[in-house]
Amino acid sequence: MTNTILIIDDNVEVCGNISELLKLAGYQTFTAQNGKSGLQLAHEHKPNLILCDIVMPELDGYGVLRALDNIPDMEHVPFIFMTGKSDKSDFRRGMDLGADDYFMKPFNGDDLLKVVATRLKKKGAIQSVENHEQQWNKLLHSPKSSNSINSLQEHRTIKKLRKKDMLFMEGDSCNFLHFIISGKIKIFKSNDFGKEFIINIYKNGDFLGHISLLENSKHKESAMAIENTEVALIPREDFFQALYSNQEVAMKFIKLMSKDYAEAEDKLLKLAYDSARKRVAEAILYVSKKHNHSDSDNVSFSIDRENISSLSGISPESVSRNLSDLREEGLIETGNGTLKILNVKKLMTIKN
Repeated sequence: MTNTILIIDDNVEVCGNISELLKLAGYQTFTAQNGKSGLQLAHEHKPNLILCDIVMPELDGYGVLRALDNIPDMEHVPFIFMTGKSDKSDFRRGMDLGADDYFMKPFNGDDLLKVVATRLKKKGAIQSVENHEQQWNKLLHSPKSSNSINSLQEHRTIKKLRKKDMLFMEGDSCNFLHFIISGKIKIFKSNDFGKEFIINIYKNGDFLGHISLLENSKHKESAMAIENTEVALIPREDFFQALYSNQEVAMKFIKLMSKDYAEAEDKLLKLAYDSARKRVAEAILYVSKKHNHSDSDNVSFSIDRENISSLSGISPESVSRNLSDLREEGLIETGNGTLKILNVKKLMTIKN
């Protein structure tokens, strides 16, 4: 399916040149000479990406970007500003409003094509993750699947862990499928210097260890309780017996593996392209979700700077600076190891 790109610029020559370049690269384009007509085209065609000038008659680029939040299915469309201005305040304002990138005019055509391709690829990867999550939710709420999975974890040995107790270490033999009854477990890897990177956090109702069991390998990561936790131990033999004899169990773990790999791909994309500020915000939202909080304001949960650092892949010092910025902007409050989200919508829409 051909990606469509909307170009909004009051300079007819610039608009035409960009459109011709993108068409030669295989994209379908629509053009508008002011912000008002650009929004009308966005309503009609729902483009996959928007290139927009800042200074225009009737409605400037900032107004276009703000108005897109009110158009269904357009709030997550990549938005790239084109401008002849070089004032840093203009860049900051655009990024704060949610722009994905900036181009200074005049610009190189090859650079433009690279940025367009990168932004569309990232959007496609995020959409893939969302599709996996939708499929997973359908399976999770299937009555048959629920009953089959419940029978797998019933009447098992329960392992109780205190905060910071290890469930298993990287390189340990994998003899059990683990089901979390209560609490939370973080899965992480450490480099030769002891730097920790959190791959995932699992909560009550989650399984872990299935990938190592299915690959018949040792654990490739370490698992530690981040609060008091109870885990049911399902022996390898019982897991494989259920897997081979029950189609619903097999389907669930196929979906689980697909979801794990999709989330890993999304995390790599975010580490590659997102700013430190965005990664800290994503880490906060991720932990909030793991505490079963809905997307609402004034939710509080326990989290420390080191875990945010391990989730976001940036230094604890950089985490502290970005947390201070988010506090000053009125998005969060912190104190005594507790973090409160004050404006979840703005936290979710941070770009840079």
